Amino acid sequence: MLGLWYEITMSFVGILTLLGIVLTWAIFRRVEKVAHPSILLVLGGLMTAGGFTAVALFGEAANGILTVLILTGPAVIAYSLASGDVVKVSGRLMLQVFATLMSLLLAGHYSTVTIYVAYAGPFLAILLLMNSLISLGLAGEFREKLLIGASWMVVLFSWTRYLLDDRAAVQNAVIVTFYVLPIAVWIGVAFSIYLSPTGQNWPGKLLSVHAEHSSGEVDEGLHER
Repeated sequence: MLGLWYEITMSFVGILTLLGIVLTWAIFRRVEKVAHPSILLVLGGLMTAGGFTAVALFGEAANGILTVLILTGPAVIAYSLASGDVVKVSGRLMLQVFATLMSLLLAGHYSTVTIYVAYAGPFLAILLLMNSLISLGLAGEFREKLLIGASWMVVLFSWTRYLLDDRAAVQNAVIVTFYVLPIAVWIGVAFSIYLSPTGQNWPGKLLSVHAEHSSGEVDEGLHER
């Protein structure tokens, strides 16, 4: 048994995840001239955080509705990000999603298979949200590297979480750190971007980035012709 410390920690992470989602949504709102994500992003965050916290606290006792929340919430987040056109699908993101989904192959060896599968939902949602901040092009090189490193730590935790029951307390704490630390980094980066003194120039910067991207696509199309 992991004990009370694990339940409290993961419940706190659920709350932090909601905070990160709200911060990311607030950043998108500030650049709404380019992308206007709906309130669905926050709604998905509430569903994900609520389901995640409940499953962390009650485990197998969590009823079907909570499991549905923890799976549906990330889907709502993904839909909101896709409809707002704020996530650039990169090779890195595709590889991270694939690696996270592949980690589910290990879930069948555990009696709590439903819970292990359900946890993959928040992992994927967090990867999308981290990459959406990178796609905005406002984080700067250093903070982008922090987000990239944090996103890979989430992928790592999607695999190492299966080792939690078989390790000593200190080792379990190290494994959980693989998830707590990237969430903290994500929130820190998002908060620093939101408070950036150059925030007032965001729309202009993003319009320039999108214009260059569109121009590049047009040039490539003409070249192919």
